[in-house]
Amino acid sequence: MLSDPVQALSLVLLQDTLILVLVLGFFWAGVFVARRLGRPASYGLGALGLARPKRGHFAAVGLGLTIGAAALILSGPLNLLSVFVLERFGISTESTVQAPLFRDIQEWVGENPGTAIPMTVFVVVLFAPAVEETIFRGALFGGLRKLAALLFGRLRGHGKGAGKLGETVSFVLAALASSTAFALLHFEPVILPALFVLAVALCGLYRRTGSLLPGFVAHAAFNSSAVLVMILSGLGVLPTQV
Repeated sequence: MLSDPVQALSLVLLQDTLILVLVLGFFWAGVFVARRLGRPASYGLGALGLARPKRGHFAAVGLGLTIGAAALILSGPLNLLSVFVLERFGISTESTVQAPLFRDIQEWVGENPGTAIPMTVFVVVLFAPAVEETIFRGALFGGLRKLAALLFGRLRGHGKGAGKLGETVSFVLAALASSTAFALLHFEPVILPALFVLAVALCGLYRRTGSLLPGFVAHAAFNSSAVLVMILSGLGVLPTQV
């Protein structure tokens, strides 16, 4: 029994690590090609959002916690609305990905809390959000936003961008595309609207601060609620099942 959650979390670690390595590899390959073509480009990871927030780390953490808490509060009514709509269309609302894993982790916490709790917190609260922010906000949203701004600028006949309108259009298009991918790739129809709203908010955080730090904090705070329920249920503090 215990091998299931261990294997699942280990697989998440492996998959996220491989995807992160690929993203960084493509980024550095792109920088190499750009430099060979005579374009200014840096190998630093600031272009992926791994940079100091504009207003400092403490402000970024506070902003991230605020957005994470707001996303948690909003997810309740959004999930209820999602269940209502899905049931009206005859679509199953049963969780086939997260719920089974969470139940296994909950049982694992009850049997071996010394190992289960730190590993679950590390993978679900820390590692996965860090990787997902780098991929979906840093690489996908950031890349689409720059591409959209470039295309819009050329369509408008401006060589160096299209001003405020171009910035707004590029943000909206990139946020919608990257947030849709983020929500769909979690394979959970009930929480899809809540994940989409969270992702759009995280794109806004990245745009405002120029850093992935507040988005990571918000993402980690959002994930921590489910982990807290699993831990407390596994320890017998909460009687409910995840």
